[in-house]
Amino acid sequence: MNRPPGTLIHSRERMAWTAVLLSFTLFCVIAIATPLLMRVYVQNSTQPLAIDVQANEGTVGINESEALPRAALSSELPQSVTPDAMILTDATASGLLLISLPKTDELLARVQLYSATIVQLQTASMPRFQLSGQPYLLALHLTSGRIRLVVGEDGGRPLAVTVTTPHSQITINHPGEYALDVNNDETQVTVQQGQLEVTAQGESLHLHPAERAEIALNAAPNGPLTPERNLIENGSFGERWAKWQQYAWEVELSDQPAGDIQIVDIVGEAGLRVARAGEGHADVGIRQIINQDVTDFDSLLLEVDLRILGQTLAVCGNVGSECPVILRLEYDDVNGSAQVWQRGFYAIGDVNPDTTPDVCLTCPPPRLEHVKVAPGQFSFYQSDLIEDLQLHGFLPPRRIKNISIVASGHGFEIELLDVALIAGEAMSTNAP
Repeated sequence: MNRPPGTLIHSRERMAWTAVLLSFTLFCVIAIATPLLMRVYVQNSTQPLAIDVQANEGTVGINESEALPRAALSSELPQSVTPDAMILTDATASGLLLISLPKTDELLARVQLYSATIVQLQTASMPRFQLSGQPYLLALHLTSGRIRLVVGEDGGRPLAVTVTTPHSQITINHPGEYALDVNNDETQVTVQQGQLEVTAQGESLHLHPAERAEIALNAAPNGPLTPERNLIENGSFGERWAKWQQYAWEVELSDQPAGDIQIVDIVGEAGLRVARAGEGHADVGIRQIINQDVTDFDSLLLEVDLRILGQTLAVCGNVGSECPVILRLEYDDVNGSAQVWQRGFYAIGDVNPDTTPDVCLTCPPPRLEHVKVAPGQFSFYQSDLIEDLQLHGFLPPRRIKNISIVASGHGFEIELLDVALIAGEAMSTNAP
């Protein structure tokens, strides 16, 4: 079959134009897609956050997918763990989970683990590139037990936290302090500071400061309810000296200097720092008036995060009265008698009944044993005052009058991130 003149020429022209148009289209696709793909990579590429586990009391178990089970002991340095680790405490143990930026000491969040608690880490990541607009991510699964989660202030990039439990999912996108309790029957979540969203059975509930929710098995969130109450205001020092009164320095030797007490940035959070270098006794402290009737409360949980960086006296001195950190509560018991609860903390030295006693010999009863913490490490202490007093044969408090934090000794350097006195009422799973 003979083709008309010029057909072959037109066919070749069409092929040439087709090739040109296809090449141009491919060029445009590559020119547009490459920066988009690069942007997606820059936005979504991540690297792990630094995660450390520290035991405060007893032994904290650590299980990781690609390593043998191990344990953190209260006398040891914090241990680094992977973002898939399971952390376990038994009935006699408590610990801290510290989430920070790699190669820095800037904490993003602290998770305080109480006794009989199981927490599974699921995600702990940060953007690989500074240009990314994505937040830091932390995801936990709380299988059972109690945790207190402290999310630090946004330092330029927020931390998005998700906590799942057998009953619910909790989403936290705001700095603050949050408490979660999980047992077989329900999850209890309390906002002390900040705000969160809790979701269960397709329904969501927003909680704000001083609100609590209960989530029963296979049920929607119930709340907001009456929360646990923190009787100490500004216990994390975010409002600097608000609500606190400062004692004057007491220095034994007139030719010796006082020290320095101030609220400063400590690992990304506001905190109290006290330091003194000198000879002879010196002490200083801060005090807050509480004046709260606690008759109807079933628990009074005192919690503190502290670090002792140095001290020159062993234990708390030769009569046990010069601890680097002393917590003191003045209260009236149920009979109306004025009483004092006091606990000292130290990091250096060994107890000797003759030279370095484990209690304050010059203080009024109850003379509670001093608590030894690891030097240079943040330690979390918690005690139920009602149980503590009953254990030592003393009546429970009727009214808490005030709390003092005292630094004492010769030379010392201490840091305190926050102190709380959580008053709780009996909680029913069928609360309205």
